[in-house]
Amino acid sequence: MNMRVLIVDDESLIASSLKIFLEDEGLTADTAASGEEAVEVLQKDKGYDICIMDMRLPGMDGNAAMRSIHAICPEVRFIVHTGSVNYIVPNDLKRLGIMDGRLFQKPLADMAPIAEAIKSLKIS
Repeated sequence: MNMRVLIVDDESLIASSLKIFLEDEGLTADTAASGEEAVEVLQKDKGYDICIMDMRLPGMDGNAAMRSIHAICPEVRFIVHTGSVNYIVPNDLKRLGIMDGRLFQKPLADMAPIAEAIKSLKIS
């Protein structure tokens, strides 16, 4: 089964390098530059399995975007990819399954752990 990943990051270099890496890993990946754009994408296409979410975004932040996306597509799983070293997952988002194994600090020297986290979420 091919998993579809939506990468939400306003830093285009990070989003595009992560997209290329995930595609090399056999995943289908798309990008969105803001929380609002991610919500729009998922309103039109509910076929995504995973959403990799940055926290610091213009407009809607990552927490608000995850809440909105979950309301539209409750089956989407989340991975947090943030440069905020002090980020703590809010309790309501912990209930969505966001835990330490799904929280990654930028910049990642090695993207393999994020690919492994995605593959561990494979929906059967």
